[in-house]
Amino acid sequence: MSRIQPDFKSVLLLFTLGLMGAVSNASAQGPGGLTGVYSKDGGALAIVEGSNETLVHYSAGFPQGDSVGTCDCALVVQRKTSTRWTLNVAGETEPWTLRVEPQRLVLETKAPGCCGAGYPGKDSFTRGTPQPLTLCKVKASKAGFFASDAANTPRKTFVVSGDAVEAYLDPVEPDLIPARFQGPQKATVGLIKRADLDCVADTAAPKTAQAPVAADKLQPFAGTWVELTRKGKGFVILKPCSAKTRSFTLKPATGEVEVQLGQEATTLKVTSLTAGKGAGAWVLGLTSAEGKPEALQWKTADAAKGTVSVTSPDLFSQSHDYVRQEKQSAFPVKQETGCDEYEQ
Repeated sequence: MSRIQPDFKSVLLLFTLGLMGAVSNASAQGPGGLTGVYSKDGGALAIVEGSNETLVHYSAGFPQGDSVGTCDCALVVQRKTSTRWTLNVAGETEPWTLRVEPQRLVLETKAPGCCGAGYPGKDSFTRGTPQPLTLCKVKASKAGFFASDAANTPRKTFVVSGDAVEAYLDPVEPDLIPARFQGPQKATVGLIKRADLDCVADTAAPKTAQAPVAADKLQPFAGTWVELTRKGKGFVILKPCSAKTRSFTLKPATGEVEVQLGQEATTLKVTSLTAGKGAGAWVLGLTSAEGKPEALQWKTADAAKGTVSVTSPDLFSQSHDYVRQEKQSAFPVKQETGCDEYEQ
């Protein structure tokens, strides 16, 4: 039998807080809550909701002069309404705000100490259907919950060997990770030692493999496409200091799309192809190796110049204009400045 075992005073406190927050939390979370991971190119917003508290983890990259700055923020929700959450980071005084809009989640702050200099103070994520948290089992005889304060104070509550919890696995693999245990009447959230958990990589049910689209139908999209960066009224091909120029290659023979993201790459299958709205518009259904679907909106911008405009919720959420590799010489190349530090 799964156990969350606080002392008697903690039970009374949690019960009282639960009664006080039941109505406001229910309206703030909606029928299914917001628990899950909302991702886009270069960023992720993980929400772990519980009856006692809600934890949020925000990570993102943003332009920082000629380089890239990063955010890595562990936040705790202080107050909730149906449309607005107030959060803070342990040890910081400036609050964050999460606006819960029908189509997106908007995160804002004025002085983000957990982000690099030059952070614009605002980011947003499409709501859609979030990726579920990772399913883990407790492998320690007893795994205690820790508070999200600066000292990570141990709590009275704990889970025991064999209990199932949901967790957000931060790519940097910290010692303590946000976790959620669903009990008979409430969900308990807090930090748990990563070493106390045995986590699977993918909690989704196995999916039936989808066949790629026929090669002849993909031939018009074949080849390598290089990212264009808008400059003034035109475009240039930007060559970053410490990364490759973004590009993607579609291979009709295998039905694969290899996406070069700059510092990493990924490969997906084209599993559907349908006509979009208007001439030269298509929707390519892409599926990752993990089974995650993504719809790529394709529009021919200038057939003579070999340019297209593409967009999708994740991989192409911020990078939209591309040119066929064979025709890239028509566009000037702009080298990112300040590259000396990368050559040392």
